[in-house]
Amino acid sequence: MQLVSLPFLLFAAITLIVYYFLARKAQNIWLLAASYFFYVTISPSYALVLFAVTAVNFYIGKKATFRFWLTLGVGLNLVSFAALKLVSGPYGPRLLPVPPEALSLLLPVGFSFYILQAISYLVDIHNRQTDSADDFFDFALYLTFFPKLLSGPIERPARFLADLRAARHVDASALARGVGLILVGLIRKIVIADRLTSFLPPAVFSDPAAFSSLEKVIWLLAFTFGLYNDFAGYTSIARGLSALMGIELGPNFRQPFLANSLSDFWTRWHISLSFWLRDYVFFPTRRWLMQHRWPQLAATILPPLVTMLASGYWHGTQAAMIAWGGLHGLYLVGEQLLKSKTPRPPSRLRTALSTLAVFTLTTLALILIAASSLRAAFVYFTGLFAFTAQVTSVIPAVDLVAAAALTLLLDWQESRHGADAFFMKWTPTARAWGFAAALWILILFLGPQASVVTFVYQGF
Repeated sequence: MQLVSLPFLLFAAITLIVYYFLARKAQNIWLLAASYFFYVTISPSYALVLFAVTAVNFYIGKKATFRFWLTLGVGLNLVSFAALKLVSGPYGPRLLPVPPEALSLLLPVGFSFYILQAISYLVDIHNRQTDSADDFFDFALYLTFFPKLLSGPIERPARFLADLRAARHVDASALARGVGLILVGLIRKIVIADRLTSFLPPAVFSDPAAFSSLEKVIWLLAFTFGLYNDFAGYTSIARGLSALMGIELGPNFRQPFLANSLSDFWTRWHISLSFWLRDYVFFPTRRWLMQHRWPQLAATILPPLVTMLASGYWHGTQAAMIAWGGLHGLYLVGEQLLKSKTPRPPSRLRTALSTLAVFTLTTLALILIAASSLRAAFVYFTGLFAFTAQVTSVIPAVDLVAAAALTLLLDWQESRHGADAFFMKWTPTARAWGFAAALWILILFLGPQASVVTFVYQGF
């Protein structure tokens, strides 16, 4: 069952209607049952893996204040994650003599997201930042909650479990906020991301030599805006659905194209993963190096490199994904070294140039994610500077410009009002007209020939 589909719309409607008639405890059990039903529609075997992860971590969490149990629990989660990522990736056929399509079934959809939540649960218990869950159903819902199950956001246990223990009241304002976030998410997904994806030539990243420099620039920008709106769209839909239940999910994006430094970029792009890596990889690595009196240069270089290589592996075991993580690690190291040597007072021009530089560097790095291999990525990158302008593919300039403009308009509204639910700052009349316009646009784009593409981050 896809998140953007008529079956899911019916499923969500029934879930909400029943939910509103139940008391808090019954609401949690109902949401857990609905979440497992949703996951079973994707694959019953995936649901078995999720239940096993839930049961093991709930049991170990009761004893996670002891270092042995913490090490055992985190070790089991990390080893299972690393192993499943490895065998389901391009090197799987070399490790297990089974068909590639069978190997791809070994990594459940959403596993990369809920396994990190299980790790943070154990670590936070050990560090006395949260208590172990008393109720198995509440903990199971923490991992399984269907709006965030497939692609996050990656929630921390203390806040989410507190929400599950508290009574929830959904008033008119919460309903408006939830519906609005869903509409914004659908606009980002259907009107922008899927539209841009439909324009991309199938071979542009796998066979980049067949395209000119101008085409490579245009299609790389289309891929960048498409990827951003696809994932930001999922997050907005997930946050909106959760708001309709009175449960708050954390933000995952905050106008990343407006970042004026590379470290700022990672406080704006995939925020829940970035902060998870910061708290559970970057800070522990730096503390360990400082405690063991490593040289200051090593304490500056190694933590961001280790953190971003871990991020690359989280995204996939392909060499290009690891290289993407390593490149971002080098970006962050270079930025820190430059800041320590050449501190300069901020100015509007310098901020604008920094924003352009960050956008350029992060977009170029996305070639590694889009390309099928390191070789294809290298050919694509070097081809950008061949300065050839002939056009062999159909470039819908108006549609591409409109998609970029709509993206920036949404980001500008979020930045101006300081919230992704920017429409809540509008007058009731303006909000009603805005919702009506969004519905009208969605109806236009959801015609009989429309095809909704699977969310990109479900593949991670």
